[in-house]
Amino acid sequence: MEPAISVVIPLWNEERNVTPLYERLSSVMQRLDRSYEVIFVDDGSRDGTLPLLRKMSADDSRVKVVRLVRNFGQHPAVTAGFHQARGRVIVTLDGDLQNPPEEIPKLLDKLEEGYDVVAGCRTYRDDPLSRRVPSAIVNWLIGRMTGVKLRDYGCMLRAYRCEVIELLDQCGEANKFITALVSWLGVSIAEVDVFHEARSAGKSKYNYLKLLRMNFDLITGFSILPIQFVSLVGFLLAVVGFAAGFFLLAWRLVYGSGPTGLTSFLAVLFVLFGIQLMALGLIGEYVARTFIGVQGRPYYLVKEIIGGNTGPSGGHADSLEADGRPQPGATAGESSLPSRPGHG
Repeated sequence: MEPAISVVIPLWNEERNVTPLYERLSSVMQRLDRSYEVIFVDDGSRDGTLPLLRKMSADDSRVKVVRLVRNFGQHPAVTAGFHQARGRVIVTLDGDLQNPPEEIPKLLDKLEEGYDVVAGCRTYRDDPLSRRVPSAIVNWLIGRMTGVKLRDYGCMLRAYRCEVIELLDQCGEANKFITALVSWLGVSIAEVDVFHEARSAGKSKYNYLKLLRMNFDLITGFSILPIQFVSLVGFLLAVVGFAAGFFLLAWRLVYGSGPTGLTSFLAVLFVLFGIQLMALGLIGEYVARTFIGVQGRPYYLVKEIIGGNTGPSGGHADSLEADGRPQPGATAGESSLPSRPGHG
């Protein structure tokens, strides 16, 4: 039978958090008195996370473990969990316990009001200022790119109706930024305030470089605004350049000589070169994304599925055995998107 709720949790080196997370989540889900399943996606962990997940799956038939061949990142890992989920409602949750599982009932109650997606909003982030400020900038940027004004785009604690996940499956981007895609789909989205806890164990997987890469993927994947902005800057500089040229010509005609200076010339030259290089970099980014899309590589690769319903996986992942060989029926490089199990 299909469970009412599927909880998808991506994990990467969360050995110290996965056991208390499972215990707290199980307690919450049992109090809800609804059928459920928990899908842990091991995103290439190199610590003791996987053995703990194996034990949980052996002890609890509601636990399924999707093991990826390597670390693909949070969004591919979540997508892998989506393709294995069979519930009518899919809840996503971080594996670091900063999003308390006890807040899940709030999302489900809001979803019953008729919304398609309910996102958690961290009313108070128990993070240092050095992390909150970049996140605030990202929230503003995503809002400008997508046109949807959510207060907190970075909170992983969310609830989706299965129909929304099926719509996401039809999006063929090589890099899927789930938050922006959901906004682009035009579904009804609501936010609820949720509590946020400090990380009690392990290290954060996000750094400034990953944040910058995520922003670049977002900008180049969902908007042509950067190209338009550079074009506008180039046009304005051209206007300024022509105006300066006419000014210098008039000065020379009136006074017989014009201002000179190698330093000023070099400064202007460096500014123009910098803008040109930035424009070329942006154009190269768009070309590179097109190249990656044409290659048709899968968004993620599954090495092993443990426990739960280990039937055929939904989605365009390749199922691999523990030794890395394709299982019967799995095709390396397959890029089709069959229907998710339990939903058509």
